[in-house]
Amino acid sequence: MKNRKSPIEKADALRQKARYRQSLSLLARAVKACGPRDFEGAYKCHLLSGHNWRMLGNFEKAIAHYEKAIKCAGEISPAERAKTLLPDATVSLSLAYRALGDWKKALSLLREAEKAYKGLKDEEALAFVLWSKGGTFRIKGDIARAIEALAEARRMFAALGDEHAAGYCLNGLGGANRIKGAYKTSLTYYTKANSLFARLKDPFGLAYSFCGIGNAMRMMGRHEDALKQFRRALKIYRRIGDIVSSSYTLWSASKSLMMTGRPKPALKTLKEAEKFFARTKDPRGRIYCLLSEAEFAAMNGGGKKAAELAARALETSKRRGFAIEACHASALLGFFRLNAARETGAACYRRLGLKKPDFGKVPVNIP
Repeated sequence: MKNRKSPIEKADALRQKARYRQSLSLLARAVKACGPRDFEGAYKCHLLSGHNWRMLGNFEKAIAHYEKAIKCAGEISPAERAKTLLPDATVSLSLAYRALGDWKKALSLLREAEKAYKGLKDEEALAFVLWSKGGTFRIKGDIARAIEALAEARRMFAALGDEHAAGYCLNGLGGANRIKGAYKTSLTYYTKANSLFARLKDPFGLAYSFCGIGNAMRMMGRHEDALKQFRRALKIYRRIGDIVSSSYTLWSASKSLMMTGRPKPALKTLKEAEKFFARTKDPRGRIYCLLSEAEFAAMNGGGKKAAELAARALETSKRRGFAIEACHASALLGFFRLNAARETGAACYRRLGLKKPDFGKVPVNIP
């Protein structure tokens, strides 16, 4: 007779299939069933609940669950067992803070977890920390370190035989190379990830790669092809209830529609993206929407409003420490204020080792 899966194991299986709300429902019942001294059971419930809420875009709820998991880990006996569980929750907590734009807090937590994993000599966990660092460096604006971390993480996961994790490194490398300006390289990474996730039947990884392929195509001027990829990504994201990734996909689709002279559907799509970014409280997403709003204002003759919106995007970028977004906002603001198709903001991109988008006219195809 086969062993039956526990409620927590069933919940984790649902999470891996991107059925996040069903997983949460099961976990809510499981945590109530935990005894007063079952700290490890409660730890698992809160950790998995945090994962589900993070994927659903409620990062504050995710943080609350991860912090409860950390508290439970501190109560687990023997202490050696607690040492193996605590850094897992710490890394997860870093990802939630990263999603809220707090890359400084995220990096601090990752360094803490990395130290623990080195003591445990846990190669798989160290590879995951590197993957997490890669994404965090990208948000900070340090693309060179992002690519370095993601490439090393991919190598480690491949050596460990973890195809899923290696696939997410491919997606990460695709995104980092797009921001760098290496669009063909970006497309290659995303295409490899797409083939892998199709074989593995991973819906989230597949949608992520569709969106990435679309963005690489967008930056290569292949906007109709890009829009087809964005629609494929959105179909999966909507099915699994992922508004976090949907919001960025919608912004990208809006940009392609803007670039091909379709302002009405572009604005409608942008408003949908803005609605999702507001729900997830994503400051970077809001900055990108401000930049698009500034462009719409400029295209409709509102030069003063366009400059005001770009200035708001620049102030938020600087306050949050988003180096890449600060470059975009600064260059766009310079263009509006000069009211001429001249070079603006090149030094900012050069300092970051990035290819500068063409700010000769609006709209600008921002990567």
